[in-house]
Amino acid sequence: MQATEYHLYRAKFIKPAQSDIFITEHLTAREMFEKGLNERPSLELRANNVWHIGNVEKITNSGGRFAIGRTTKATIEKFDFISGNFKELIDDSGPYTFVYYDSQLGLLGIGKKTKVAPDVKSIARKIQKLLSNTELVIQYQIEVRVDFIPDPESFLQKIRSAYAIKQFKAYFTGPNPIDADDLFQRPMSFYCQQLEGDHGSVVVTGASLNEDSVSAVAKSTAATGNSASALIQPERGARPIKISFQGDARKIMIESDMNKHEALEIIQDGYREVRE
Repeated sequence: MQATEYHLYRAKFIKPAQSDIFITEHLTAREMFEKGLNERPSLELRANNVWHIGNVEKITNSGGRFAIGRTTKATIEKFDFISGNFKELIDDSGPYTFVYYDSQLGLLGIGKKTKVAPDVKSIARKIQKLLSNTELVIQYQIEVRVDFIPDPESFLQKIRSAYAIKQFKAYFTGPNPIDADDLFQRPMSFYCQQLEGDHGSVVVTGASLNEDSVSAVAKSTAATGNSASALIQPERGARPIKISFQGDARKIMIESDMNKHEALEIIQDGYREVRE
């Protein structure tokens, strides 16, 4: 049975710090995301290579699926039975892949497909550019970011097994999703916006930082599509070493015969495993 590998990403819609107060209060990231998808944007990134969002469908109140792909001219080799010769024909090619989403969270599960792009990061960049080319985003000068959600498990295991945590550094961007933690990501992203910044980081140093608090902020940082690092002492008397989130996005396998509702739930469960 075939399965498709889906990578978890986070779509963020960051409002300018000096925006109109009415817009700031009433224009939500979910509204921008859903209206942007429903526009089914297209964008020619280079000659004879146009990217599109299409096949937008709702599965639940906030969850759904859409397709992203590109159209280009391709040379197709065919055999002509009438003439008995092989021929080369120019035809339209339109490879695409599916993306599951939760608009309330800004969560994306992007299907890996090498016919569309060599890696999922490339597809994520195209989603970012397409959403940046939608009406509300352009009108209100919204910055769109599509950042991968790292799998923090290896990082957390090293934190839990360390003799002491000497330093912890976490990154943040502008306004984060609704489930950002109240301890770090939410207040720091608000602070970043008020200073009209794009991103920032906080470093905390001590003899032995609290393991539970570091783990909680690390999970939230990963879930919001940001990165973190730490300086840990693996054993008593050992020299401190630096650790950080490694690799690419959190990966989820979806069986080809699985229905859309089940697939969406697995994507959401994969996210919750990172967050919680």
